[in-house]
Amino acid sequence: MDVLTDVLASVRMRSNVYGRMELTAPWGLRVDFGERAHPSFYVVSRGTCWLELDGVTEPIPLAGGDFVLLPKGRPNVIRDRPGSPAIPIEELLAECAATPGEVGIGPVLRHGGGGGPTSLVGGCFTFESEGGMPLIDALPPLIHIKGDEGSPVRWLESMLQFLAAEAASPVPGAETIRNRLADILFVQAIRAHIATAGAGSAGWLRALGDEQIGGALRLIHERPAHPWTVVSLADGVAMSRSAFADRFRDLVGVPPHSYVTRWRMHKASGLLRHGDATIASVARAVGYENESSFGKVFKRYTGQAPGEFRARSNGDIVERHGG
Repeated sequence: MDVLTDVLASVRMRSNVYGRMELTAPWGLRVDFGERAHPSFYVVSRGTCWLELDGVTEPIPLAGGDFVLLPKGRPNVIRDRPGSPAIPIEELLAECAATPGEVGIGPVLRHGGGGGPTSLVGGCFTFESEGGMPLIDALPPLIHIKGDEGSPVRWLESMLQFLAAEAASPVPGAETIRNRLADILFVQAIRAHIATAGAGSAGWLRALGDEQIGGALRLIHERPAHPWTVVSLADGVAMSRSAFADRFRDLVGVPPHSYVTRWRMHKASGLLRHGDATIASVARAVGYENESSFGKVFKRYTGQAPGEFRARSNGDIVERHGG
């Protein structure tokens, strides 16, 4: 089992590409999702600009061919040069949606003072569940993949060109393609970060790269219902019990039994949210012999009984889809 794939599939990530932004100096855009922070990204297809990220002291220069992922969803400003006035991204989206003729040529967002041009594609990611948080917590505030870095990012140029082309396409299905490409960019950025950071990765990501602890995570994700213990996991990766327990906690941030339980509850949340399995069958699927013991643990982790969680989740899904 590929643990990263398992986590990304389980959190049901959704991409939202704003469209292609044709900007002329001076220009500036401000992005702030407020309390519901979402990971966001920028692709610079031509020109240059500067990114200012909340919590990072110095503006970051960007150039054509660069890709930037902001995993923490922090407020940020992107503009042609430091000091240029910036408008909220919502204003640009609303302004362009109301501009006659723009819809017919695809989602091209135009803004600026008529000077030097820059072309961007921007968007954000949302997670249906909180299960992606260990992944997000392990990532830095900024992943900047430069277009001129050569072999480590050989995939980048073609992907960015394809995304930029689809970002202005009026062809049916273009929105679906844009969002799927953004999904791929998200995963590629994480893979590139793991490859370049190596042992410098934080927490959960560093654990994935560790031969033995990464192996234990794969065992847990392959068989979440198995009655895992510290001893059985340690045996599975050929480590002593004490050494395994210490190293697992050091890398993952929680003891093995806590990770197993947390992952089981996350899997159970997905089964309750999507599908019509009985609560008893969900309990068995994540390693509990009876509904009562499962319900107690589930409520401790989510604050809701399984039945209440299912009812509220189904209501939220209907509301989001206009049901």
